[in-house]
Amino acid sequence: MIKYSVLLLITLFLISCGQEGTDNKDITNEQESDTIALSPEEIFSSTLVEDILQTGNDEDLKIYLEEEIYPLVSNSNKVTLDRVSASLYILTFDDNGVDKNFIIQKFYSPVNFEVFFEKRETETDAINQYLK
Repeated sequence: MIKYSVLLLITLFLISCGQEGTDNKDITNEQESDTIALSPEEIFSSTLVEDILQTGNDEDLKIYLEEEIYPLVSNSNKVTLDRVSASLYILTFDDNGVDKNFIIQKFYSPVNFEVFFEKRETETDAINQYLK
């Protein structure tokens, strides 16, 4: 009787190990397909928001960068984004060898219950503004 109980426990253990490996493979495949499915615009916004700003996942800012900024800077050799305050950013990019800067400001409209952004070109970049 003990012999069969031990055999049953070993069989159950092996079955559960096999299922665990399958779940991990599924998760890995899902993660790989998510990465592959990103558009150039999404890679651009994710890199600026998550890697450069390191502010987490501001979806409103990402969408604005994808739709409004990416078409303007997609041929640039370098782009960076600096956070000045909770609602103010300075975007610096190379435009045919000339550095250009946009101030991007985040607003909330209580009338429409929405967040929106406005940009304007400026001569000031983060280095000139904060380092002397």
